[in-house]
Order: sequence, then structure tokens, then C-alpha cells
Amino acid sequence: MQSLENLQKVLIIGSGPTEIGHETELDSATVQILTGFKKHGVRTLVIDNNPFSVALEEIQPTNMYIQAVTTANVRHILEKDQPDALLATLGGLQGIRIAQELLENGDLGRYGVRLLGMPATTLRQINNPAALNATLKDIHEPVIEAQVVQTADEALGLVEAIGFPLIVKPVAPRVDTNRTICENVDEMLTALNQGFQQSRFDQCTLERSVVGYKEIEMVALRDVADTEILIGGLEDVDPIGIHSGDSIAVTPPQTLTDREYQDLRDATFRMASELGIVGVLHVNFALNPANQHFYVTKVAPYFTRGVTLAARTVGYPISLVTGALLLGQRLVDVKLPSAFTKQTAIMEPTNDHVSVRIPLWPFQEVPDADQHLNTVMKAVGSTIGIGRSVEEAMLKSVRSSQFSPRDVLPSVSQLTDGEMISQLIHPLANRILVLIEALRRGYSPEELSELTKIDPFYFVKLQHLLTIEREIMDNPRDVDTLRRARYYGFGDGMIARIWQTDTATIRQLSAQAQIQPTYKMIEPTAGEFPEDLSGYYSTFEYENESQPLGDRTALVLGRGGNQLGPNSAAEYFTTEMLKQLKRAGYHTILMNTNPNAIGVAPEFSDKQYVDPIQLGDVLNVIHVEHPDIVIVPGNRHYLTRELKKLPLNLHVLPPDQETGEPAPKEATIGVSLFVHQQQKIAVGVMDMIAPGMNKALSQVTAFRMPAELPKAKRVNLVELAKQAVSERQVTGMVQVLFAPKGDTKQLEVVGVRPTRLTEMAFLSKVTGINWVRMLTRQHIGTLDDAELAKISVDINSTRVALMNAAFPFRQLHVLNRPGSTDQEVGATIAFGSSEALTLTNLSDTAELDQIINRTI
Repeated sequence: MQSLENLQKVLIIGSGPTEIGHETELDSATVQILTGFKKHGVRTLVIDNNPFSVALEEIQPTNMYIQAVTTANVRHILEKDQPDALLATLGGLQGIRIAQELLENGDLGRYGVRLLGMPATTLRQINNPAALNATLKDIHEPVIEAQVVQTADEALGLVEAIGFPLIVKPVAPRVDTNRTICENVDEMLTALNQGFQQSRFDQCTLERSVVGYKEIEMVALRDVADTEILIGGLEDVDPIGIHSGDSIAVTPPQTLTDREYQDLRDATFRMASELGIVGVLHVNFALNPANQHFYVTKVAPYFTRGVTLAARTVGYPISLVTGALLLGQRLVDVKLPSAFTKQTAIMEPTNDHVSVRIPLWPFQEVPDADQHLNTVMKAVGSTIGIGRSVEEAMLKSVRSSQFSPRDVLPSVSQLTDGEMISQLIHPLANRILVLIEALRRGYSPEELSELTKIDPFYFVKLQHLLTIEREIMDNPRDVDTLRRARYYGFGDGMIARIWQTDTATIRQLSAQAQIQPTYKMIEPTAGEFPEDLSGYYSTFEYENESQPLGDRTALVLGRGGNQLGPNSAAEYFTTEMLKQLKRAGYHTILMNTNPNAIGVAPEFSDKQYVDPIQLGDVLNVIHVEHPDIVIVPGNRHYLTRELKKLPLNLHVLPPDQETGEPAPKEATIGVSLFVHQQQKIAVGVMDMIAPGMNKALSQVTAFRMPAELPKAKRVNLVELAKQAVSERQVTGMVQVLFAPKGDTKQLEVVGVRPTRLTEMAFLSKVTGINWVRMLTRQHIGTLDDAELAKISVDINSTRVALMNAAFPFRQLHVLNRPGSTDQEVGATIAFGSSEALTLTNLSDTAELDQIINRTI
């Protein structure tokens, strides 16, 4: 490991666009690690083509490479900039694959670049089951035998020895892939055909299936001196056979004996030592509930969703500490911010609360995707609940999920018994609701455990929630029942619905009976040491640990878990807004239940509440903090409507896209303006590109700036746009839409709307002006007219910029087709001096072909 003294320049491989498998947690970790690097005087370069990257906002333009995250582009930077080291673990599996190719091609040695986080021998083994299994066998770790095959005939020769069901997985895949469970020869041949195409070595592995075993995840840290600590364990409620990203996850694990837990902890440490990991290690285990035997199923020495979840729910600053370890520091020497007790970095976190993560799926937007949960991950986001019990945490996470947008517990009572049995055996995305319905119909925990392979413990907990629900029904407006219901996570809206009243009545009854939430700190010592951290969750106990931040506070409500549409852009917007509020002297408070959100990092907000973003919970936080400003996102219409009834300084940011004006069916040109009082600044004139000859506005998912128009025409459109804005008396970041009319094809104004979040991020990257911050300043009254008057954007720049939406179709195994705006999962951005050059900077050939085939 290179020491701090001679490490001067590091290249970080960014995560690329958001996709199924990673959200914004990699960008969040990148921000925190590069901040630590800068404090130690290390120059940090970043390559990324994600227009919603916050990390790219945190570095100087000279250290920023907005390019497709490919091996060729990384190699070019190594040659040009000669960094001392390469950090691939923040790029997820794609970053690891690029580092592997650079190692195999001799590029790391050729340019004298060190690899941070692991030795080359370990890098070669990641996602190579045969090589990794050989290493694990040497240290006597139990692994599932994996046979490497290069042809279907080889596989057919091994079937009898392995038996069905078996699992097929490509060796060193080019993209993030999943294990495929095969029940017969036909399924195996199909999986092999796909796997050979995905493998860089045209190889697949066959291994015996352990479907039905418990899935346990462990997250650890190791330093260069071989000191190790366990950050935490995660228990996936669903067994092996359902991807861990699609399973409800609980931390700390609830159904392991101490011996089992210690065995998995020890195994994690042995692997970290043998593989020479410095920094984070995430290991997945399959545990046989019948005899406590376990197998290692995945070893990930890089940042993952599980790493973020484990760290965030215990309050351990894993990104900050990892950054110090990568620079050669030892755990015992890592200096944490003053809010932490001095010894925290080397102490294993201890929980005094339970966290439950529930996945969010994209099936409403992509209805033709197979909704069955299996080894192929389909969730696009997740949401968490934290409480003093499994029941409270579970119910909070359900209340924060897409199942319960209005704080009610939905029902699937319309299912027939046959349909319910089928969904218990072959689960769908509404898994949690089906489990609850089965208990309502009288199935016992033991029967359901037999059908689902879920530990009976969780059915007992769900059954307890149903018992409380029955008590609420039987005891309307009873104070003791209300107290018990609130303690176990029932929200105001849920109780109000059961008692057939409104939220205001429930809150009044609670106030009269002094049933008020208390807030507990999310910190890693379970109260053993006097930490002073910024994360809190609510419960209904005696001691309240959250004190108001004081004067000049802003409460920002997050959007919750990531879903399809503009949510990655919304996370960028929220983070940049928080930064501007802090710069304006506000104490910032964020409510969010997304464990992967960037804004919950302490760098960006002074205080974080992990509670459902429902009316009652928001009012409870307002009651504690008395904020001067409350900011609610534009997509929360019910919440906005209810909060407007109260004497609050309420702002809707990002703006509501529903303006009341009919949206045009199509548009080909968008002119963006920043409108403040009498000033109208032209921000950009862009082509709005839809696939083929389709001009439907909902199909516009790519943008080119400046638009391919004569300069005089761009200037003329800006003037027409200013006139349209004046007529409608709108302010803020506004987009005027144009489309050709009649036989002359003359461009005319067809609509005016607030600029979408995706385009606002794009415009910020292209112009070098952070328009999110400008819009925030406008709302809080700190925008300087004189400063604004000096801003000038060259709408006729010769530099071409393209942004293209990314879609989840390939990962969902549905027909790859033109996507709509509500199906976007992320985006890529590229720059060049001409359109052709810009196209070559996009991320892959398929994407390039898709853009080339579009016409304006």
C-alpha cells in the first residue's frame, strides 16, 4: 500500500449512470472519499459521465473527465495525467472490470500506477468463481463447487454429477449479471447461451443450487496493518433464490445464534486478510437453517448498496474511514470529526435499534417486465424504516414505500386462495402484502415458513402487527390503544383510516394524552459513549435526544426511495439545494428514507431524520425543530396541499411539473430561461430528441445543446421565449417548448413549463452555472440582481453537449425499445467540438446507435 507521503495524485473511476444494481450510493461515497483526499493534499481526478453526479460538482474542472467510463478512456487518462494510483472500488462492478482489463493488458505496470484497496492477485479473482474458490479453499472457507465450462457439451457432461436445480453464471461478465437458476436442460442451455455472450472469457460456471438457504451479508473494514472490524450484518428475509437486492433486509440479523454470527464474522475477517483488502469488504453467505452450515456465495471488496445500508443504519462513517485507510492510515490512527468519540473508528458498531429495508420496483412504469422475484435483480431503489423493534421498523419501511404513499396499509384481499398460494411459492413484487394477507386468512407462521422458506420469526412479527391492527379496530379512540399502536409504528394516517376519521383528530387525541414521539440518535455505540451525531429516528419512549438546531433553519423533505423517472436528478437537485442553503447561513434538516441518498451525508445537511415522509411524521419534526423554511418536492401534492393550510413558510422545490396548462403532445426545441423579476436570462437552446420520427413529448429522452439551428434562428427563438414567459408571468427556471406548425414548418411556442430536473442538471453541467443553486437563492431571497445581470450564457457555443437517458430494459430482460421520460433510470452526458465527436464519448455502442438513428 502506497504511503501518504508519496501519494500525490489518484484517479477515481466513477459509477456512470444510475442503473438497476446501483443508485447514488457510489456517488455519495465518492464525494466523501475525495473530500478526505483533498484534506490530505492528494489531488483527485474523477472520470464519470453521469450528469447527476454530485462528485463532479466537488472538484476543479481540470480534475474532471466527463467521459464514458470505459477501459480505453481510463487508459488515456493514465497515459496523459500519470496518476500515482487508481481507485476502482467506487465504480462498482464496472470499475472493477475496467481495472481488471488494465491489469491484464499491462497498463497499470506500464504507467507505474498502483491499485488502491487490494493487491493485483485479488483483483484478478473478483467475479471469477474458479479462481476465488481456489483461494477460499486454501483458508478452508466453505464454497459451493463451481465447474467452469466453455461449451454446452461440457455442461451436459457435468449435469449428472451436479444435478438439478443448478446455477449458471458467466465468468468475468462485461456487465453486472445475475445467477440463473435452472431446473432442467432446456433452461440450462438458454442460460449458457446468454452467459457465454456476457463473459469476457466466453466461459460460464455451473454450481449446485442452495436455493432455500438463508442469505446473510457481512460488511467489514480492514487496514494495512491487518486490523479488522465488522461494521454490521444484514439478514435478507427472503431466502437464497431471490436476489438480495429484491429482498427485505434487516439489520442487525434477527434469527442467527451468537455462534452462527461469530462464525460468519470470523470467516469475513479471514477472507479480508487472505485477499489483502484495505478498506471495505462485503460478503454474502448462504446459511443452511437445518444444520448451521454455511457457504460463501459472493465476495465484493468494493462499495455496494449493502455497504451503504450497514453503515448508514449504525451511524458509522464508513466512506470517511475508508478514504483514510486507502491512504495508508491505520484504524487506530484515523481522526474522525469532533462529533464522534475519539475511539469510534476502531470500535465495532453496536445497534440499539432495528432497521428494515424494503425494495422499490419499476413495474408500474414497465408493466411488461416479469414481476416474479428470482435471481435477477429488478428493484430500482429502496426505502428504510428504523425503530426499537422489528415491528416498528418493518411498518415504517412499508409506510415509506410505494405500497403506502398516503400512509395507509394497502390490502390484496381480492386474491383468491389459489392465487395467494401461487404467489407465496412464486413471489411477486407485492411480496410483503401477500405475506400479511396469508396471516389474515389464518395461515400459521410454520405453514408459511414451509411454503416460502422465510424464517417463522418474521411471520410472528407480522402477526403481532395484525393483532395490534385488530385492537385498533375494536377500540376506537381508546388512548391506550393509540399509544400501543404508535409505539409499534402505526402512522396517524393508518389509525385515522381504521377509525374512520382524519389525521387532525388523531393528532389532537395524541396531544391530549401526551403521546408524542421522542427522537433517538443513530450512532454506533448504542449509547455507550457520548457521540453527538446528526442522524435521528422517531419512536415513542421517554427520553428525547433531538434538540432544535436553533435560529435560521430549513427543513427539506426528500423524495424517498429511488424510482424510475427523474429521481436520480432529484437527488442531485436536493443535494445542491442543501449546499446552497448552508452557504446562505441556514441550518439544514433533511427528512429522507432512501438509504442511498447523497444528501443524508453529514457534509450536506446538519441533521437527518429517517422517518416516513408522511404528513403526521413531518408535522412531528416541525413541532421539534420550528423551521423558518419548509421545502417540499413538487411531486408530493397531498403533502403540499395539507402543509399549505398551516402557518408555514412553505416552498415547493423542485417545482411542480403540473402547471394546470395543457401539455403539448410534441416539441422539438426547448428554450430554457432563468426568470427573476424583470430579468430573463437565456440559459440554452436545445434540440429535444425522440426516437425515429416520433416527436411525442413523453418520448423526448435525449437533448443536444446548442440546437442545430442557424445562430440567428436561435436568437429569434430566445426572444419568442421571453415574450411567452412575460405573457404567462412565470418565474424561476422555465422551459419554453417549440414545435413546427403547418406546411411551413415554422417553429411556434406550444407550451411553457418549469424546467425538468434532468434538463436542469444537464444545463448546469453545460453552462458551468449551478442553476439549482440559483433557483434556491431565488426562493430564499438571496439572489443578487446586480450579480444576476452579469451572467451571460453563450447560446451559440461551438461546443456540443449531448444528454441521453438510460433505461432498465436490458436488466429487466424486456424488449429493448425507445423509452419514455417516466421509464428513465439514469442518463449519460458527453461533450465534443462536433456532434460526431460527442457521440463517440457516449457510453456504449448500443446507446450510440440509438442516438444516431434519431432525427429532429
